[in-house]
Amino acid sequence: MTLRRTPVTRGSVDAPVGPPTPLEPGRRRRFAELTGSWRAALRIARRESRRARRRTALVLAMIALPVLVLAFLAASYDMAELTPREQLDRRLGVADAELRWFADAPVVQDEWGDTWYPRDDGQSAMSRPTTADEVTALLGPGSRVTEIRAGSPVTVRGPRGDETLQAWILDLTDPLARGLVRFRSGRAPQQPGEVALSPTALRRLDGRLGEAVPTADRTRTYTVVGVVEFPDDLGPVIALHPAAVGRADAQPDSRWLIDVPGTVDAAMVARLNERGVVVARRHVPASTTSTRSLIGYVGPADASDLSTMVLIVGLGLLEVVLLVGPAFAVGVRRRRRDLALVAVAGGDAAHLRRVVLADGVVLGVLGAAAGLLLGVGAAFAGRPLMEQYVFGARFGAYRCWPLALVVLGGVAVLAGVLAALAPAWTAARQDVMAGLAGRRTPPRPGPARSSADWRWSSAGRRSRRSGPVGRPPRSSWPV
Repeated sequence: MTLRRTPVTRGSVDAPVGPPTPLEPGRRRRFAELTGSWRAALRIARRESRRARRRTALVLAMIALPVLVLAFLAASYDMAELTPREQLDRRLGVADAELRWFADAPVVQDEWGDTWYPRDDGQSAMSRPTTADEVTALLGPGSRVTEIRAGSPVTVRGPRGDETLQAWILDLTDPLARGLVRFRSGRAPQQPGEVALSPTALRRLDGRLGEAVPTADRTRTYTVVGVVEFPDDLGPVIALHPAAVGRADAQPDSRWLIDVPGTVDAAMVARLNERGVVVARRHVPASTTSTRSLIGYVGPADASDLSTMVLIVGLGLLEVVLLVGPAFAVGVRRRRRDLALVAVAGGDAAHLRRVVLADGVVLGVLGAAAGLLLGVGAAFAGRPLMEQYVFGARFGAYRCWPLALVVLGGVAVLAGVLAALAPAWTAARQDVMAGLAGRRTPPRPGPARSSADWRWSSAGRRSRRSGPVGRPPRSSWPV
């Protein structure tokens, strides 16, 4: 009986699928050699950093210092830039929403109440100040409102001259307004002649609770009854009672904090927009929150700010390369014998370059880590000073700028590698025998010169000259 093999059609479904084709042996061998070479170079660099501690400390200081400064600025800037949610909480305090009556006709606003525009052309803006009764009538029964408006600066007389204070007009006895400030001491003003000062204003006036503060024109005198802090303005601020300023001096763009029985939903916002009122509410949809945070918080940077940042980072990178490069060059000269032993053991020029470049990688990583940790820690520790004397406002939550820190770390490592690049090429070209003997690489011999190219001086020394001159006679040699 004859057995016949069943033919298998190419591309048939039942055809067995073989294992995947492995990588070429040559490529795998080269990859393994490269990985092993870098692993050994990094181990040598780590051992060298432990052995030469002074040089390592110097290089780490030069790399970490600019990283520390830039990380401090990045973390401080990130904490100073409030997120939309933090801005809304600071504006509302404990209220449900904030109203601003801008026009007598319908308006269109964004979800956060930051921007608005008129729906119809030719509509007029609000030309008169609104009252609490008008705002309450819009909201319905059971609602409470309180007004907050910025007044004209108040000039008072202090021990060192006149001081100008930014005035805020609000009723701090109302629970809705008390959520906007932080009481340091004292109580809220309850009468037209009572005021509350910020800590900066009280310090400039050298005043205390219960003292009288006269105005610059001596027409009025206020009694300090409380010390309050406005988170958005840490400068000299004075809080006046609404009865101290008449309604005739009120501005049309007053802010109204409201408290309603329910929640401020989209239907209420649309109804208020029909009357020309812009609403900033606390409860914003999650989708709107994420979109607004991405656009408003991380939005496209200004061209001038971006160019300034690139210039600062570039100058920092150049400074690190110029300062750290000589330190690596000195380290290479002191390690001539070790590098020569690597060459004797079978290392070629590429291996010697990797050994020196590994120093830049190790010290760059260590310097970047130290600079980032110290910079972020200094930003957190020096936060009160930056709030008071630089930004003039309280920061948001404790956070850093992760993307900026990653970029700074990468730039620090790149600076370390660039600083070790020139010494690495120098180490790869050194003479092995001179390195084993602890000497520098001897200079390459120049073109051969004959004895006719030398001339003898009267002191018995010889030097090169352009034309052939014979050797002077022995009688002319000095004794």
